[in-house]
Amino acid sequence: SDHDGTALENSSALRQMKKSVYRYNICNGLSNQLLYHSASIAIAASSNLRVEIPDYYIVNGVQETSADVLPTGRNSVPFSQVFDSKHFLAQMHSLGIEATFVTFDFTKEQIQCAGMGDVKKADEQIMLQVIKAFKPSPSMQTIIEQIKESFGEDQSDVICLHHRDGKDWHDHCKRWKAASDVDGIYRGNCLSAPGQSFVRSLENRGLT
Repeated sequence: SDHDGTALENSSALRQMKKSVYRYNICNGLSNQLLYHSASIAIAASSNLRVEIPDYYIVNGVQETSADVLPTGRNSVPFSQVFDSKHFLAQMHSLGIEATFVTFDFTKEQIQCAGMGDVKKADEQIMLQVIKAFKPSPSMQTIIEQIKESFGEDQSDVICLHHRDGKDWHDHCKRWKAASDVDGIYRGNCLSAPGQSFVRSLENRGLT
């Protein structure tokens, strides 16, 4: 890497654009990772830049503080273990986006994570096309099929809902609300209120 730590290279707006290459990083949980991949790739495409995709999926992106959780050798696995990387690259190329996967040297300071500011300025239609390119890896698809089979033959009325309601989630919600109060960016994915019942939160987040 030829990062020299300059302000230009560390800026969120022009993340690592040396030699017509757009570099970015991911962080935190699944939703954040998908958003930051799609926004960063969309920005690169709009700028006609080759994009280097972090070859990581963060398995444990739980934020114990307000600091972003970046990929490390301990908390992440290769992108291809979770998503079909060949399909993903093929879809990028079909969109005219020159992309490649890259790994990081964890002994050096990492590029800062993309953020909601990048999501706001990215082309929405390109982001949507990138999001659609995420497909489970073969090994992950096998697990999905096994889970689906456990529901029986009639799966027409099956809804799979993951609902977090632990202390760490409520801490997230407080931090996100505080951040939104400062920058005005909507982060209302908690859809809960102090004193609200678990059932009511469940209805707000997934059943209505």
